Amino acid sequence: MTREAGWGAIKARLKGLSATELVTLVRDLYQASPENRQFLRGRLVPTAADLEEYRNRVTDAVYPDPLSRNRVRIGEAERLIRHYRISTADDSGAVDLMVSLVEAGTEQAVDLGFGDDGYFASLERVLESAVKAIPSLPVSSQVSLVQRLRRVAERSSSTGWGYGDAVREITAPVTSPRGKRATSRR
Repeated sequence: MTREAGWGAIKARLKGLSATELVTLVRDLYQASPENRQFLRGRLVPTAADLEEYRNRVTDAVYPDPLSRNRVRIGEAERLIRHYRISTADDSGAVDLMVSLVEAGTEQAVDLGFGDDGYFASLERVLESAVKAIPSLPVSSQVSLVQRLRRVAERSSSTGWGYGDAVREITAPVTSPRGKRATSRR
């Protein structure tokens, strides 16, 4: 049985490569898969369209066309958000995607009556992460995110499983006039 080479061995080999060999390696990675292409574009030449592409994929994973046979894939949506954050280092965009995930899940629950305890627990977990991250974002990002969270709280009020109450409780620190202010001095 051979032992898999870890990052240390790979890093040592990379340090020995010439600039031309590194470019060739990155080109090969780029050509290897669509996910690699997306990662490299996000890291090296990001555009506003990247966020929109990720948003569409996250939304489709959480709230696929009801007439299709596609399943709900919250785990896939969360993976896409992690991938976006790692490839772009755009924390505001990552939180935006978290809110998009919760918006899509809430809409699905309201529109189709979809959901169970596990589904709502996943939405609540992502929502908690987004709310915790908002105060560390630039004020310009916070304002629109807080407005969107207010709409989610309003929209979720007609769902079951205690989800609407949980959303209002989770979002209160940033959406409530008496709650903590989301804005920071950035």
